[in-house]
Amino acid sequence: MNNEELITMQQLNKSHMNDLLSLATIVGWDYDLEEIQTLLVSGTMFGHITLEKIVVSCAAIIPYGAKLASIGMVIVHPNYRGRGLAKVLLIHCMNQLPRNMALMLIATKEGRPVYEKLSFKEYSHVTKLLGKGKQMKLVLDGYTIHQFVKTDLEEMLVLDQAAFGSSRVLFLENRIKQAKDSLVLKDRKGVMVGYALTVKKPSNLVIGPIVAQDDEQAILLIKTIIANNQGSIRIDIVEGKNTIMEELQKLGFQIVNRPPVMVKNIEAFPKRNNCLYAIAAQAYG
Repeated sequence: MNNEELITMQQLNKSHMNDLLSLATIVGWDYDLEEIQTLLVSGTMFGHITLEKIVVSCAAIIPYGAKLASIGMVIVHPNYRGRGLAKVLLIHCMNQLPRNMALMLIATKEGRPVYEKLSFKEYSHVTKLLGKGKQMKLVLDGYTIHQFVKTDLEEMLVLDQAAFGSSRVLFLENRIKQAKDSLVLKDRKGVMVGYALTVKKPSNLVIGPIVAQDDEQAILLIKTIIANNQGSIRIDIVEGKNTIMEELQKLGFQIVNRPPVMVKNIEAFPKRNNCLYAIAAQAYG
């Protein structure tokens, strides 16, 4: 590829999915076409394209109601780095939203300097852990767990909005379609108190998001998934959930890295009720 060739920026769509998968593979991200489709239908993606119609950069903006948006899947092909493409894409993404809206992203080491120049500040972090499925005895202690059905959606959305701080109806509807497991946790009265989704990626089963009212409920959802799946499992735990991380490490999970959550317009960042335990994926914030 010629680093000086003419490229143009445009909105990307399903016709670009294979190129986007190639970009993700080049940088070593565990993506598949289904994940990229979920990104495309949950938000808006922009990228730079060569005269040969090859996508060489991308960034997605995913709005969550009127309060918050996430920027994800920011990638520039190695042959096209050093030309400021990421910064151009980020500014274009931000220009799609109200000026004072809170923006969040989970930064890579390489991307952090660009985000800092655009006034993103470290807000918290997530902890990525990897482990394996294993058989274990589960004690539900009065709770019930079942696979999601359509009549659960309203309760799930109420729980999720309070935990995440903003509405993400479209994303959750799309994520449920993609999910391998969509588990709903109910108490003795039949009231939903938590949920957990899993998505099968090429290398791992990814657990998330997880919403629960307390550590016990979150651990029960996580153990149910671990006990019913084999192979490699990934989970990204939000900051402050130390009991969950300790429990996962007892189950053989290991901490891989701890990337920062960065926020722009931090004063507008919505309040959360401390019930979000794991994120869906770094692309979604």
